[in-house]
Amino acid sequence: MFDRLLARLSERAEQRLLVTEISLGALFSLTVAYYAVSFTGSPAVGLVLLPLGAGIALHRIAPLPALIAALTPMPLLMVVGYGGGTPNGAIWLPVYLSIFGAVAYGEKRTRWTGRIIGGILTVVYVGGGIFVTGYGLGPLSLIALVAPAAAVVGGELVIAANRRRALTEVVETVSTERDAALTRADLEAERSRVARDVHDIVAHSLTVVIAQADGARYATASRDAQAAEAFETIARSARDALADVRVLLTELRHTQEAGPQPGLADLDGLLAAMRDSGLALETREFGDRGRLTGARQLALYRITQEALTNALRHGDGTAVLELEWGATALDLVVTNPARVDAIRAGDPASGHGIDGMRERAALAGGELSIHHGDVVRVRARLPLEPAGAESTLDVPPSPGDDPAGQAQRPDPRDTTPTLELESGARS
Repeated sequence: MFDRLLARLSERAEQRLLVTEISLGALFSLTVAYYAVSFTGSPAVGLVLLPLGAGIALHRIAPLPALIAALTPMPLLMVVGYGGGTPNGAIWLPVYLSIFGAVAYGEKRTRWTGRIIGGILTVVYVGGGIFVTGYGLGPLSLIALVAPAAAVVGGELVIAANRRRALTEVVETVSTERDAALTRADLEAERSRVARDVHDIVAHSLTVVIAQADGARYATASRDAQAAEAFETIARSARDALADVRVLLTELRHTQEAGPQPGLADLDGLLAAMRDSGLALETREFGDRGRLTGARQLALYRITQEALTNALRHGDGTAVLELEWGATALDLVVTNPARVDAIRAGDPASGHGIDGMRERAALAGGELSIHHGDVVRVRARLPLEPAGAESTLDVPPSPGDDPAGQAQRPDPRDTTPTLELESGARS
């Protein structure tokens, strides 16, 4: 209930409360000073008692000055006995309220000052009350004996309520961030499911269309040139569509950050960074670099990065990277000896990083295999763009009229490896 009461205090309500407190403090000071002058006949006593109202007016916004202002007239009250000098007088209200404000709203030193003063006054009041019991203290007077302690307890309740409210806000923030993370994870899972479905349905179907169209074109090339040309158009359109689907699946399956993605030009920097990380890396490269689309350059970079990272984490600190740029495909081989503890731990092929390498290779139209044992070997093959091609799509060259010995065979550069890859991905 106390927490709800504090939560209901809006900014406007707090402003009104502050104005009310200042007004009550001023009224209290004037009233006390007037009756003091009337009771003692001395204007000096009334003047000394004027700061008492600050304990009411400033106990929230300036706890320490309010406490000092309320405590300053106490020695005079004790000496002259104005108001009876007993704790049941209403004149002591600003003192109790300033103790409450010091504990509830003050800094660390101010809080401890309020606690100590409240404790001292409680001991003095209780001791004095026991001493004068013979005079007969009423129930209200007995309650007034512990008024300073009640002020301290009230301040502690405010501190506890503020801490609980702050903790509640932190919990709500963490819960909101957790829900957002779970939502992102659900979205990623849904994206992966959609990518798998599209891959299984569309990519497989287009691969079959390409294989059948190429086979039909070779079979009809010598008998009907017009039909062969139509089949060639079908195969080319299917390849274009398959390349677009693979690029789309790459973006759908692997959420990329905004901005340019690493490619072939960044490969040397990656190798240098791995060497700087402590990997003794030997590189061997054959052929001329190039003829990789942007999606396949990204796949090459990420596969190389993951393979070398695994070599650094699970190997003996050495690795050999081979790049062979062939006529139709790029072969990447990363070899590293495995550590003894990694060999005993078994096949790590179930990790997310290895699954990611396989997915990237498959979505780029290539294939990836991993051998585990005393030596770990990662082998990836990515198709290249045809030499001199202007297209940026993953479209292999359409074969022209072939000699009779080649007429019954579909193009091995695209269809056969893709069929093997797709069937392996489903198993």
